[in-house]
Amino acid sequence: MEKLFPININPNLCVRCQKCSYSCHPKAIFFRDSLRFVDYNKCEGCLKCVDVCEHNAIEVISIEEGKLTDFKIDTDKCTVCKKCLEPGFCFQNLFESKIDPETRKTMILFNKDGMDSCESCLKCFSNCPNNAIIPVISY
Repeated sequence: MEKLFPININPNLCVRCQKCSYSCHPKAIFFRDSLRFVDYNKCEGCLKCVDVCEHNAIEVISIEEGKLTDFKIDTDKCTVCKKCLEPGFCFQNLFESKIDPETRKTMILFNKDGMDSCESCLKCFSNCPNNAIIPVISY
């Protein structure tokens, strides 16, 4: 069973015209550091913002129904590009770089201890250039 969980606003396509904000009845779309984001606690999933965006900047991401509990890093896909460590990639900076003591290779980890502060925006999931960040859902 899938549901439309979040929408994501692509900052490379958003021209800040504010049509999405005006169309959003619960006012779930907001600015942070001059970029648009979504408060998923307010979003009702009506997708009016998608309809009014003339620049295709609003993307719908589908994940399975359930509660987001963690993020797994697929080590086969992760190239350790470190984009996830850049400011603004994760609002709470929950990704970190570690050296594997056995292989001495750098790897990326998600700080699960910070899950309570995670906004469940799934921005990391949609913006990882290698699709290596995978949401872990409990049912």
